[in-house]
Amino acid sequence: MDRAIEKARRPLWQWMLVAIAAATTVWFLYGLFADAAIRTYRLAREEITIASVQYGAFEDVTPIRGAVQPFTSVFLDAVDGGVVEKVLVEEGSFVEAGQPLLQLSNTDLQLNVARNDTSITEQLNNLSNISNSLETTKLNTQRQIIEIEYRILVLERQQQRQERLAAENLVSREQYESVADELDFQRKILENTRARQQLEDRIRENRLAQIASQVIKLEENLALSQGSFENLLVRSPIAGQLTSLPVEVGENKIRGERLGQIDVIDQYKIVAQVDEYYVTRVAPEQSARFMLAGQQYQARVLKVYPEISNGTFQVDLVFEGAMPDNLRRGQTLQLDQTLGNPVEALLLPLGGFLQETGGSWVFVVDAEGDQALRRDIRTGRRNNRYVEVIEGLEARDRVITSSYSRMAQVERVQFTR
Repeated sequence: MDRAIEKARRPLWQWMLVAIAAATTVWFLYGLFADAAIRTYRLAREEITIASVQYGAFEDVTPIRGAVQPFTSVFLDAVDGGVVEKVLVEEGSFVEAGQPLLQLSNTDLQLNVARNDTSITEQLNNLSNISNSLETTKLNTQRQIIEIEYRILVLERQQQRQERLAAENLVSREQYESVADELDFQRKILENTRARQQLEDRIRENRLAQIASQVIKLEENLALSQGSFENLLVRSPIAGQLTSLPVEVGENKIRGERLGQIDVIDQYKIVAQVDEYYVTRVAPEQSARFMLAGQQYQARVLKVYPEISNGTFQVDLVFEGAMPDNLRRGQTLQLDQTLGNPVEALLLPLGGFLQETGGSWVFVVDAEGDQALRRDIRTGRRNNRYVEVIEGLEARDRVITSSYSRMAQVERVQFTR
């Protein structure tokens, strides 16, 4: 009689092994396909630059480029214009204050000066005649007063004699009254003449003051007119170096035209152009440093010009401490302009990656060093060495800082051996 054989059931541990094997297979396949889905760029490690993120003192500086200029410059302009007759000093020479530089000639100016001299001289003569006339009138009035006073004195004596004779009936009453009336008349004339003298004195004082003022102005005009000849001889207003004198003998220079430039070379300044991005952050008294001939020098901002032209604004800097030797006008210097005090921050060295990312993401190398993955970050201020990392990175993270031009569209960089 046949007997049914029951199939032995698998132990539980075998089912567990099968489940683990299946899960492992699924995980492997998922990882394989997921890894294959990541856009990857492969390159040799030697072709890139890797830098570490670190904490440090962030110096808020910006590089600027400046040119050496004399601290003081004086321009020479043609005051009246004319034809260049002589050039007395060569360009580039050192000159003293008052030293003749070139001689101009101007025939029209000479004629105008002659006419002005004649006119002014005539006006001065007329004013002198008026002044003399006022003095003559004064003297005439004084003489009239003297004559009247003398006439009154004679009449007073005559009246006294007539009074005694009239008392003795030796003269008629009519003769006595005639002398008395004449005396009274002369006294009234004297009073009137003195009043006229006071009025004449006031008028004369005012007129003489006006004449004196007019004479001074006319004499100044005369001196100015005669001084026009001196303007034809161009002299150096200061001591310095004649850095520019673009004139030729026989050349005609019009009024106000630039003749040259004299620089005081005892002290220089640096004229720099700064990007308008920093217009609110650059201020006087800020410091700057630069290297020249292997030695570091210091400067400070003296003046900030508010005008913005072609995306930049101008600042003037002066040297602090020792000034470099053998500076030349127009010499270019590369400076680091300090915009604020150093602060502790997370720093990432600058590199070509900023041109493609703008500091919004980077490739971070993993712990094994076999690949680098794209990561979003947020950056802050920059200087000529570092960019400030606000979030997205930690100290000791390693970042690819070279150019991302070949891998801007990928999410992973795989290093090849």
